[in-house]
Amino acid sequence: MIFSASPHIVKKTLAKFRAIIILTIINDNIGKESDCIVITISKPKLVVLGFLIRAPMYGYQIGHIVEQFGLPIWAGIKLPSIYKALQDLESSRHIRGEQMTEGNNPPRTVFHINDEGRRLHRELVTRSLINPEIISQDWWLALSFAQGSLARAELEQAIHLRLQRLKHSERAAKENLCQNMLDSGQLPFVHRHIMRLGQRHHQAEEKTLKELLSEVLAGADTSFYLNIGEPN
Repeated sequence: MIFSASPHIVKKTLAKFRAIIILTIINDNIGKESDCIVITISKPKLVVLGFLIRAPMYGYQIGHIVEQFGLPIWAGIKLPSIYKALQDLESSRHIRGEQMTEGNNPPRTVFHINDEGRRLHRELVTRSLINPEIISQDWWLALSFAQGSLARAELEQAIHLRLQRLKHSERAAKENLCQNMLDSGQLPFVHRHIMRLGQRHHQAEEKTLKELLSEVLAGADTSFYLNIGEPN
């Protein structure tokens, strides 16, 4: 057991576990082995506002779509946090609940976004997309709910910033703690494959970002962007 081991072995074992944790944060924090703090946003609020900015919805509808999209798995957003976000946003007057009855069914609350909610949604989206510390899946989550909250130039800038972040990570990888531990044989061989998986993920994201940028520059889908004169 670890508690009966010598201090030297304990220290070495903890260092290996620390490296394993860093490896699992695929490439987004490469080069920051001593400082892997990630600036967080309220993902449930971003998701709720992202749905409501498109149309009024019941809480149950939002929860159902969240499950269908698999957000509890790939984005770490659980259904209770969605319902809590609805309550908080209604209390802070970013959204408005309206009781509606259909036929003989019990009344249900339909939620509507207001101007304050649109401003908060825009803030959450832009803060996420320009955040250099955000992990990959959270960046793409913010982008997927960004419709109506970004001007074309802002999306273009966000993509350029993300590409710069990936380039920085690629350069930093050469001095990464995990890579050094792999090269010196301090970690099992399986972690080399984990690192390669991260590199492939990194390359795929860079390619996707460049393809996305090409469409943005070509003027694709103008309905996606924030219109001049709308609340921001």
